[in-house]
Amino acid sequence: MRNPMMRKTKSEKRTRLTQAERSAATRKVLLDASVKCLFEHGYGQTTTILIAEIAGMSRGALLHQFPSKADLMVYVVEAVFEEDAAMYRELLRNVTDPDERMVAYAMAAWKVQSRPPGVAVLEILQGSRSDVVLAQKLKPVEARIEETAKAILRQEMHRSISPALFRLMLGVIRGLSIQQVIAPEGENVTEAIKLLQRLLRAGIQMGVIGSKQKAANKTPIKGAKKKRAAAETA
Repeated sequence: MRNPMMRKTKSEKRTRLTQAERSAATRKVLLDASVKCLFEHGYGQTTTILIAEIAGMSRGALLHQFPSKADLMVYVVEAVFEEDAAMYRELLRNVTDPDERMVAYAMAAWKVQSRPPGVAVLEILQGSRSDVVLAQKLKPVEARIEETAKAILRQEMHRSISPALFRLMLGVIRGLSIQQVIAPEGENVTEAIKLLQRLLRAGIQMGVIGSKQKAANKTPIKGAKKKRAAAETA
């Protein structure tokens, strides 16, 4: 007759996590704790001690995964970007028309950027201005993320998108995300996003942006170039 204790031991062995799995689980806990800390307290008040406390682990366990606060913050930026990319794909999944995808992107970006992880990343980016070590570690990561984001955006939009338009939309969304944190009881920010969508749609209809842009540029309305130049230099 087999020893039941032997069977239990074998079962435990089958369910025992590998070192890599345990490390990944620990990092996920630290990611969630870091986001919570950054969202609720801001970058200045975020410390490895506080993050470890929120995560329910020792600071030594945290430092085993990330030797410094800067290393942990860089990991947060990279991990949140991966989550964001997946969210964009899901939010835009049912929008097939290229122009409508551009309009829908504004609301999708707001839903992604305004959630706690998005605000946490903004806190890190702002914090890097006064943290030399963090700034140095973030620089190559930011460059890589920006290039990847542009590639993903081209794929999601089914076309190349103007760098100026990309930065404009991102700047508006990030600014509104910060505004909501500073004044959460203020006006409904969703209405501002809806206004941005109406402006985008108007720009598409006028041929300023979107699929009609190239055709409009080839056959400008008489006097439009002069008027546009005058407006841009005013």
